[in-house]
Amino acid sequence: MKNIFIALLILMISLTGVAQDSTNKWQLTAGINFTSVPTIIISGTDTTYQGNLSVSPSLDFRSKGGFGFIYAPQFVAGGTHPGIFMHKITIGLEQYDKPNFDIVADYSHFFFTGNSSIPATPISNEIIFGSTYKKWWFRPKLSAGLGFGTNKSVSPSTMAYDIELAAGVSHSFEWDFKTLNFNLSPSIMANAGTNEYFSFLGLSKYISHSKRFSKIIKNSHAKNSRVATSNSVQRISVNNIELNMESSLEKGSFTLRPSGSVFLPVSSASGSGIDGYWELTLTYGF
Repeated sequence: MKNIFIALLILMISLTGVAQDSTNKWQLTAGINFTSVPTIIISGTDTTYQGNLSVSPSLDFRSKGGFGFIYAPQFVAGGTHPGIFMHKITIGLEQYDKPNFDIVADYSHFFFTGNSSIPATPISNEIIFGSTYKKWWFRPKLSAGLGFGTNKSVSPSTMAYDIELAAGVSHSFEWDFKTLNFNLSPSIMANAGTNEYFSFLGLSKYISHSKRFSKIIKNSHAKNSRVATSNSVQRISVNNIELNMESSLEKGSFTLRPSGSVFLPVSSASGSGIDGYWELTLTYGF
């Protein structure tokens, strides 16, 4: 792990130098994200989950064409062991300034630190594709993600995976106030997936950021915070309807992005009751 930190530090220093020398082709953006994650509470033989604040600084180095690299360590502010629980590295293409489509094609790897405050997961990789068609007033959105990793809690180790899908419509409202730019983007989405494991996949935030995730996932490891194997065939099913609101406030090089979602379960297997998710991100572009 020490070698990883040293390599990342060298990479960040070199990226900063390149960004200063090639400001027209590359941009370095620093940010900090606030959201919530479930943490484990053990009382005797009972295991419950409590939501706690998660803080994640990040560095995003991206070309003018949208290809980039993101490094983001993630910290939990509560639980039995507050501190860093994951390093996330993402590489891929993100284009939001094209006239017809927004496009995302990213690969992420999660380096877990073994923090016992956070539920265990075998999912340590994610591939995600997403697109939004922007020519219509109601903008169709479609995203697909694959999470995979190795389940080391069984012998021999086995492959673990989860598939997530999201589809819906959105609209973008924009206002310019001289030095300020404000954007508001409501959307309605249908979320589907296999939901076999707890994970930090980007398309299943109703799992990764909810203390009630154990009522949604199918794998029994949620009962005792350990990863167990499942012999059943994983099936994709619609889990919830998501009412989402994203917004951004830009002033100069600073951007503030609050967002939140309400998840309406479509069946008893999708969880008990209405759940929610929120996050707040502040970025500065160099």
